[in-house]
Amino acid sequence: MSKLLSELVAKLELDVPAEDGVPTEVQYENAVKDAIADFSEQCGLEQIGTLNVVSGTATYDLPADFLKLIRLTQLGGEGVLFSTNSQIIPLSGGWCEKHTIRNGKITFYPIPRYSFEREFSYKAAWIGTDIEAEGSEAADVEYETLGEREARIVLLKAKSLALTKLSNAQAGSAIKYSFGAVSEDLGGGSESTRKESDAAEKEFLAACDKYNGQHVAYGD
Repeated sequence: MSKLLSELVAKLELDVPAEDGVPTEVQYENAVKDAIADFSEQCGLEQIGTLNVVSGTATYDLPADFLKLIRLTQLGGEGVLFSTNSQIIPLSGGWCEKHTIRNGKITFYPIPRYSFEREFSYKAAWIGTDIEAEGSEAADVEYETLGEREARIVLLKAKSLALTKLSNAQAGSAIKYSFGAVSEDLGGGSESTRKESDAAEKEFLAACDKYNGQHVAYGD
């Protein structure tokens, strides 16, 4: 099961109809994309990958859906020997390997002097792939692993974000006037919309908690 960005945007537009052009089409799309990113941070699931470590190379690309390292196969403790490519590699006393992760890459210190396939597990995001929309030249984004349940949760966050945009616009156009002892504030729509946004956010977080209770994101 997969979802298209255009499909999610269309559902969001029905949930949060635009007023005076707000949210814009770009704001709807950004709300969905930001919601998917937030859902990934809240509920990303565990995936398995392999690093083909080569002697003399310190930095390696991580998967496109990588969010956070969970576990990495260790080479061993002091004095342990490993056989790789028919070679025996001694680990001298005091040898200690470290790594850093930045911008989708992992770097080992010191520079590896071994060639070894190292399995790792990581928290993964839901990511999209650019495609051509069927029957037109317009581009779209497909989220291949985003199912119906995940999409429903994502749309709760997207709804909250879209309502925030709408509330801000309403506040900017609010009118308050007074005539003698009579005054009236025509900005009530902004406050009502903000409360709707807050309610959608709370529903989103509750749905994430329930989702995480049924899916193991990562273990020790």
